[in-house]
Amino acid sequence: MTQEPVTCPVAAMTQLLGSRWTMQIIHHLRKRRRFCELRAAVGDVNPTTFTRRLQTLEEQGIIVRYEDPNNRRHVEYELTAMGRELLPLLDDLAQWAQVWVLQSPSS
Repeated sequence: MTQEPVTCPVAAMTQLLGSRWTMQIIHHLRKRRRFCELRAAVGDVNPTTFTRRLQTLEEQGIIVRYEDPNNRRHVEYELTAMGRELLPLLDDLAQWAQVWVLQSPSS
């Protein structure tokens, strides 16, 4: 059974960015970062899950992975042009969350 293509832009965006930790990773990649530095910035994420998210974002063309040919343990990540276009959107979502989610409800 084949799956029908997603035609709704919101559904497509959710499919692309909806996994846990994905938006945090993008948010913290405003500059090129090493794997350990990025993981520390994102927070308490399981290393296997974190690696999977990075691989998925790379496959989707949102980030690029750089590996030092002389030292395979030195890996860095950076947003692609497509990934950088998401930053203003994430900033807007963060601002919305600050007002509507993180504020205590007033009586």
